[in-house]
Amino acid sequence: MSAVLTVASKPSSNPTPYALPSLFGRVVLLATDGSPASNAAARTASALAARSGAIIHVVHVIDSRSAPMPAGMNVAIGIADAAAGPSVHAEQVESVRAELGQAIGKPIEWKIRVALGSPARVIVHESRRIRAALVLVGLRRHGYLQRAMQDETTLEVMRRAACPVLGVVSDAPTLPTRVLAAVDFSQSSLVAARVARNVVADGGSIVLAYSPPVSFDLPDDGEAVVHKLGVAAGFARYRSQLGTEKVTIDQVVLHRELKASVASILLEYAESTRCDLIAAGSARRGRLDRWMLGSVSTELVRDGRHSMLIVPPRRVTATKAMAR
Repeated sequence: MSAVLTVASKPSSNPTPYALPSLFGRVVLLATDGSPASNAAARTASALAARSGAIIHVVHVIDSRSAPMPAGMNVAIGIADAAAGPSVHAEQVESVRAELGQAIGKPIEWKIRVALGSPARVIVHESRRIRAALVLVGLRRHGYLQRAMQDETTLEVMRRAACPVLGVVSDAPTLPTRVLAAVDFSQSSLVAARVARNVVADGGSIVLAYSPPVSFDLPDDGEAVVHKLGVAAGFARYRSQLGTEKVTIDQVVLHRELKASVASILLEYAESTRCDLIAAGSARRGRLDRWMLGSVSTELVRDGRHSMLIVPPRRVTATKAMAR
C-alpha cells in the first residue's frame, strides 16, 4: 500500500503574528520506571527545562497490580500510601534521583514523588494535582498479549489525562527534529500542532498532514474545487498560528484507498520521511465508538515506532491553558 501525496505550495508572504504555547514556569510531569523509553523521556524533560524554563516534577509508581487482591484494593492502597507521606519512600526517591542523573548525564534537583498503586491512575491523578501543562512518559510497542492483559499504561494515561501527553520511544532524539502533525482542521488538532511546535528542536520541521475521507474523492469539478479551497484555507490558518521562526512548516495531503485507515497512511508517511514525532488531537470517543470505528490516536500509539504527542479535546481545561 502506498499513499498518493499532494504537497501544497508554501505561501509567499510572511505568516501573521502568532503566540506559541509556553512552558516557561509551567510544570511538566515526567513519569519514570527506569526503562530505556522513560530514560529517553527524562532526557527530553531535561532539554525542555533548559530551553523553555519548564519545571520538572517526577513521579515513579510502584505497580501494585501484580499482587493478588480484591477488586478496588489498588485504589485503597494508593490512598493509604498518599496519606503515609513522602518519608516512607525517602530511600526510593534517592534511588530514582540517581538513576535519572545517570540517564541524563548530570545530577538533577527535580522534585520526585514515589507512589504505590496502578501506574496510569497515579500518573493521571498526579498530573491533575500539580496542574501539569504536559506529561512525559516512555512509549514502547504493545502487542496483543499486552493489550489482553491491559498493560498499556501510556495509552491509558493519554486517554485520561487533562493535558497533552508526550510518549517518547527509547531511540528518540533529545528533542524531536521532524514532526508529523495529523490535522483534520478541528480545534484539537490545531492545539496538537501548536504544542508540537513548542517541543520541536530549533532548526527542525513540522509537516501538517491531512488525509481526507474517501468520500471526498469527488468526481465533480465544482465540488472538488470547493473542497480543495477549504483545505488550502485550513492549512493557511495553521501556518499563521505556527509561524516559521526557527522551524520549517510544510504541508501534505495524504490520499488513501477505501480499506486503508488514516493511521496506517500517517504511519507510512512518517516512516518514509523519517519523522521522529507524530502529533494528533484525540476525539475522546467512548468505548463503543472505539470498538466500532477504531481510533486514529490509539492505532498510532500502539504502533510504538515513533514518539507520540496526544492532545485531549479543547473542552479540557488544562489543554486550554497549554494552548494559550
